[in-house]
Amino acid sequence: MTRVSKIAISIAALLSTSVYASDNVNVSSEVNDIETIEVLGKHYRNIGATGLPLAIGDTPQSISLIDAEYIALYDLNSVGEALEHSAAIHTDPSPSGRDRFTYARGFAMNRYLVDGMVSAGRSFQSSLLDASMFETVEVIRGSTGMLQEVGQPSGTVNLIQKRAQESFSGYVNAELGSWGKRRVEGDVTGSLTNDGSVKARAVAVYENADSFQERVNSARKVIYGTISAELTDDLSASLFWSQQEDELDEYSGGLPFSYSDSSAFHGDISHNDNPSWAYEDANQDNVMIELQYTLNDDWSIQGRYHRSDVESDGIYFSADSLPDVESGLYYSYITHTDRDNESERAELNLTGNFILLNREHNVTFSVADASFSNIETRMSPQSYPDINANNPSSSASIPKPVFSDPSITNSEQESKNYRIAANLSLAEPLNILLGANYKDIDSRAGAGDILSDWVNDSDTSLYIGATYDVTEAVSVYSSYTDIFELPMVFDKNGDLLDPTVGKNREVGARYSTLDGNLNIDVALFKINQENFPITDTSAAAARIYKSVDGVESKGYEIEISGYINDQWRASIAYSNLSLSDNNEGRISKIVPDKVAKLNTDYEFDGSLAGLTVGGFINWTGERHGFIANPDWSFRYPELSAYTVIGLVANYEVTDNLSIKANINNAFDKEYEGKVSWFSSRPGTPRNYSAQINYRF
Repeated sequence: MTRVSKIAISIAALLSTSVYASDNVNVSSEVNDIETIEVLGKHYRNIGATGLPLAIGDTPQSISLIDAEYIALYDLNSVGEALEHSAAIHTDPSPSGRDRFTYARGFAMNRYLVDGMVSAGRSFQSSLLDASMFETVEVIRGSTGMLQEVGQPSGTVNLIQKRAQESFSGYVNAELGSWGKRRVEGDVTGSLTNDGSVKARAVAVYENADSFQERVNSARKVIYGTISAELTDDLSASLFWSQQEDELDEYSGGLPFSYSDSSAFHGDISHNDNPSWAYEDANQDNVMIELQYTLNDDWSIQGRYHRSDVESDGIYFSADSLPDVESGLYYSYITHTDRDNESERAELNLTGNFILLNREHNVTFSVADASFSNIETRMSPQSYPDINANNPSSSASIPKPVFSDPSITNSEQESKNYRIAANLSLAEPLNILLGANYKDIDSRAGAGDILSDWVNDSDTSLYIGATYDVTEAVSVYSSYTDIFELPMVFDKNGDLLDPTVGKNREVGARYSTLDGNLNIDVALFKINQENFPITDTSAAAARIYKSVDGVESKGYEIEISGYINDQWRASIAYSNLSLSDNNEGRISKIVPDKVAKLNTDYEFDGSLAGLTVGGFINWTGERHGFIANPDWSFRYPELSAYTVIGLVANYEVTDNLSIKANINNAFDKEYEGKVSWFSSRPGTPRNYSAQINYRF
């Protein structure tokens, strides 16, 4: 039994004792009420930049939401697809193209939380999680070192799970789409007892689809369930469990970027020269237990335990050179990789209100214990076949190679956290937020049975912020947060790199009408980092890194959302950043400086009552790819800005039945979604889907 498991049992034992107190609406019940969320300035939730139960409008940090209604309207099936629509976020596809790398404020977002608890697996695997399981995809931009073991500067994606509701309701949705897409999704919730004290919810998804690229097929199965019970007037318990299986066959990494003489490669976007035995599978399991006790009208205790397991397996294939212009031949890189990522976290939170100087204040005390492990098994082929880019169909029949004995690398991390966060109401218009999160982290890594010695890192991340209500509609804020991140990579001497440290500063202003029909958020930020890890191109081996100093990102973000009238709503977001680094790395090259996103929908009345039409425009500014030269130095081709437009029409046939049609990339814009190493991955061309939805 792991240390975290023992602590989880202790928490359960502590919270299973009955305590008598007055009825109170606690944080858990606030989350239970989240069913359809408008983007309002005063949306409450129990997880945010500080861990305090604050409204977004009272948090001195940028937070954006993609809610279940928006996800359904635009047929966003995964977390990664939802993040494409989030303000100030840039995404590009992984080599397989079905999951996403995500960037904010110039840096990768490597932390995904489920209801505030860290999810295992690499970040782009978490982007695969099906959106049907979540009520809201919440993006907290800037450092979130108050919430977890590390505080990376980009931000954190927090996935708010669907919760059981007392009234019996649900839906069944069936979808057909381009390239043979078939998807069925169901969601049902209701009370299991007459008094409503025990509620449950279940979600199931099956999806199968081909691709615009030849021979590619993907399949997905999802099961999600939750049950919650009011054990006494003051004690509630909830259990959440999910399992998701993803299969991807004969995936394509895209087209060769060019021929070896730099002349253009003119392949069709359906080009796939990967062998038939290339595949990538991933299984993701999550379980969370949550217990909440109300001590009295002001204080409550919450205990939570979360375990996440991600297993992935595949034969990864990619180009290892640019093709010869005459023969079309290029070298291949192949590896058979199996990964097992596990994370556990147990935490105990005491939250309450207290009176000081005749004013009410909020405070949270937390203690947490977490562990993370990653085991990676790699096998290389005994020989690498040459691939003919000029004749991609020939690759399908290439014999599967014989692989060598496996090599194993693994890493482990164990941590303890002690946190205090306070929201001090010093005056009617002025709130001060103070927080400190002490972390004690032990890490080790190595190959096979040979692991490095445990390396201990301790740090206290500070959070200092303030909000000031200028008027009932206008507020301003300022915040400072520490950056502390463990890269868990090695330098050429075989030593783990030192933690990345830095400072995140943000100032902003918010305008929100009293009825919530118009919200405007403006934020200015500046991020400084030291010991930032980049690839060491001077090293003789792959996956060797070095640290650099002087990495700085600064810029601004604007987000406007609201109703133009009772039937027409819209939102627009724009971000502009400047990222500089004093080294030869790729830090400032692959992320666009400017990103803009617009969406709008209109609900008709009169003779067209029941019809809603809408659309979105996502614009991505110029950025660079990176192409490896024969000597393993890099060049950075400039990639043009591009705009992707989507359209939707939804018609409510009856109160229970609706039909919907979506067009993505409506004008069939051709663009490069990602350029890396030797390949260019084209953006997804125009595609269609039609759905029928029955609600009960």
